[in-house]
Amino acid sequence: MTIKDMTKVGSRGVSFTFTDDITVYLIQTDKKWFLCDTHLGPQSMECIKNHIKAVADHKEVVVFNSHSDWDHIWGNCSFQEGIIIGHETCRNRMKEIGQFDLTRLTEYHCGIIKLVLPNLTFSDKIIFAEDEIEFLYAPGHTIDSAVCFDRKDSVLFVGDLVEDPIPYLDFSDLGTYLKTLEFIKNFPAKVKISSHSGIINNRLIERNSTYIKDMITGNQIDPGVYQKCPKVHRFNVNNQLFSKYEKIVREKLKGEFDYSAFRSNFKDLGEFVYEDLQDALEKYLRHEFN
Repeated sequence: MTIKDMTKVGSRGVSFTFTDDITVYLIQTDKKWFLCDTHLGPQSMECIKNHIKAVADHKEVVVFNSHSDWDHIWGNCSFQEGIIIGHETCRNRMKEIGQFDLTRLTEYHCGIIKLVLPNLTFSDKIIFAEDEIEFLYAPGHTIDSAVCFDRKDSVLFVGDLVEDPIPYLDFSDLGTYLKTLEFIKNFPAKVKISSHSGIINNRLIERNSTYIKDMITGNQIDPGVYQKCPKVHRFNVNNQLFSKYEKIVREKLKGEFDYSAFRSNFKDLGEFVYEDLQDALEKYLRHEFN
């Protein structure tokens, strides 16, 4: 995987966008480097490490995982001796789903990957005052989503919380997601950066909010939006259904629930016809619990 674009942001930030259009964000402070997300593995991170080596190799590297999805955390193993920050649910979710994703998505591996979990977690926020960097919990895209704010340059890295034209909905509490989008929209940052959509503006945040409101109320989705990304919308509809059944299974199995064992019964949620997925989930419940 190679870098398609490298852009300086503010006085101390650099965004690196790979050929798959995924962006990681690197901030150089007086004593540290802060790296927001680690893409698809150690091969991806070689360009980041080379940049650090060329500019200031003596500084400590602190990694931040904006959430635990595989395309944001597989490169953690390149920095496993240092601090890796994530929300407390990020560590828990990575521990639960990480190996399942690693096994099923081998075609996306960039190097030999070892799952490395955050070793510094937080619940609400964590602040590096001397570096003018803070990390804040912002659930929405996933339960473990969080953002990074560079106070000095007034830059907010939002991970996958905002996407063009619509976000993936991998969290069942859409009301909370709407509150997070409102928080991001009103956040006093001069620049806001998305992992998959580059520098974003409030118009895109509002479009994301409208889409989620339509999902909540059952209103017809804007046909133009649907035509641009039908698989994403199909995933979102199916995943809301899947989440309801997953909650049922978790409650029945309690401590014996195994995510990999449960999830392996169902193929890519973006490929299912809704009614077929519902039938498959109902059959699973009857087979396992009747």
